[in-house]
Amino acid sequence: MNKTAENNRKAIEKALLKLMKKNAYERISITDICREAGISRTAFYHHFSKADDVLLSAYETAHEKAFGSHEWTIDYFKSDQFIRDMIHFFAVNSDLLTALRHWDLLPRISYLPTTKSLFSAAEEKDAILAKYPAYTMVYFWGSYFTLCSMWLRNGKKETPEQLFEIIRYMNSL
Repeated sequence: MNKTAENNRKAIEKALLKLMKKNAYERISITDICREAGISRTAFYHHFSKADDVLLSAYETAHEKAFGSHEWTIDYFKSDQFIRDMIHFFAVNSDLLTALRHWDLLPRISYLPTTKSLFSAAEEKDAILAKYPAYTMVYFWGSYFTLCSMWLRNGKKETPEQLFEIIRYMNSL
């Protein structure tokens, strides 16, 4: 993708998130997004077909930056690195995750980690984990996601390192 196209995609994502801070998601038009991003509707439609695509793209980009370099295996899910990656994901994507939660949009993008987790769990050598990938995904992904969501809702009062220690402690119980 050329530099202008990449800049337009980023501008569109940033514009939507900015608009979502003050407007209900359903009330934001493509025109509003284009105006905020400083691009034409043609440029918008070159990259996206609707606002949901922008949301998904913003989440996928953030998700890939946080988790993309790792193999989605049980060993990774059980590692300290996964906990740190999850906390970092929430720390650097607070605006996106807050907007998604505020407008009850997490279900629209939830399939991304679900699909990756289900696929990796089904590939595990452990018979139970492979047989019940949905439970595996919820157990390893859902609990950390929920704890980090709570941290975000509470204004990130604890440092990321404190949250890491809290999660590690909870895991030891």
